[in-house]
Amino acid sequence: MEILSAAASLGVGAFLGTLIFIIYRIDRKASEQRFERLCEHHDKKWTAVVQADQKTREENTKALTELNDMLKKMNGKH
Repeated sequence: MEILSAAASLGVGAFLGTLIFIIYRIDRKASEQRFERLCEHHDKKWTAVVQADQKTREENTKALTELNDMLKKMNGKH
């Protein structure tokens, strides 16, 4: 409030400029908080996708290894 009273003593232009700046900062801070929440949400989402992909890759690798072993045995190689 001291800033507003100091700006008011400088004139209408300074007062309005200070008021607009304060409103801008409040809005900017709220926007940054929304952006941070959105990033956290996307991080959690991507983590789940990566973990599912890793699990699928491990399962596919295991299946291919077993298939390869079976084919070697069927062909007479040990």
